[in-house]
Amino acid sequence: MHGDSLPGRSAPLGEADPIPATLVVAPDRAEERSAPIYDWLVVGRECAGVDARHRLLIDDLAISRTHLELRLDFELDQAWLTDHSTNGTRLNGQRIERSVPVRIKPGDRVRLGAAELQFRSRRFAAEAEAEAISASTELKTVRHVTVSDMVMVVGDVVAFSTIAESTDDRVLLENIDRLFRVLRKILARHHGTLSNYAGDAFFATWETPAILDGGAPDPAAADAARAAVAFAVEAAETVPRVAASLDVRDPGGGPLRMGWGVAFGPAAVSLMTGMLVTVLGDTTNVAFRLSGIAGREGLPNVLVTSAVHRVTAGGFAFTPLPAVQVKGRRQAVEVLGARRL
Repeated sequence: MHGDSLPGRSAPLGEADPIPATLVVAPDRAEERSAPIYDWLVVGRECAGVDARHRLLIDDLAISRTHLELRLDFELDQAWLTDHSTNGTRLNGQRIERSVPVRIKPGDRVRLGAAELQFRSRRFAAEAEAEAISASTELKTVRHVTVSDMVMVVGDVVAFSTIAESTDDRVLLENIDRLFRVLRKILARHHGTLSNYAGDAFFATWETPAILDGGAPDPAAADAARAAVAFAVEAAETVPRVAASLDVRDPGGGPLRMGWGVAFGPAAVSLMTGMLVTVLGDTTNVAFRLSGIAGREGLPNVLVTSAVHRVTAGGFAFTPLPAVQVKGRRQAVEVLGARRL
């Protein structure tokens, strides 16, 4: 996933310097230390899913778990920096825009949280024509938009708008972060990919092989669907336990609640906006809409589409429900409730 998230191309095998660049923590100070950059490097508190060769961990609560990514473009002799953080990144004292790659040159200094970093290299200083940069970016746009079959799970906090209206923003953020931290650990166990989260929406995906001729799902598609439903069911069971310890309550004074929607189908996938995947399409819309009604008005906490049910071979108790009409969609959606057997 990280390999193509920024403009730039990796060096052909055997042609790059052993360590073409470094990122120095606390430059020019006694505690200075360096991290090698072979082709790309992720910086953050945790950098979940990134191997040791491609990550730099910094223990600072003001630094996001995955804060920024730096990539080397060997063909253009340039380096690119992209911010993915909550609190932002400064390059030579100037705050950079989130999810937009910016040039970084040897000697440039980066500030994140209380940490100062310096990019050092004998390369990656070439000044490229604006047209070349634009053309490179446009090629990436075409190359990395694909249509794939996916299983998608969306979690939505019940009555979040009402809660946000009467809750201090910092308190709300801290509590939602505590809740989502647990959900991310569950997601990792079920081998899903965190696609995005904004406010109260937790969006995860499982990419699957295409449906085979005759309508039979590839066994790997069934595995992905089972993993997605298992995640949604475990998450629905876990949220009440975590929510009981949170400071934020629902409008009725009880613990926070979440509804979960699970859908299966094609979606357009792009890595252009950074390390979190952008997934768009009707299936995505259905998953989000189902999460917004699950757990409300007597509906189960986990709603799955009939397509998910068809490719999920056992392991759960499914309850057929009347088709639901979701906002913005003319055709009703056939759904089932899902829970552990």
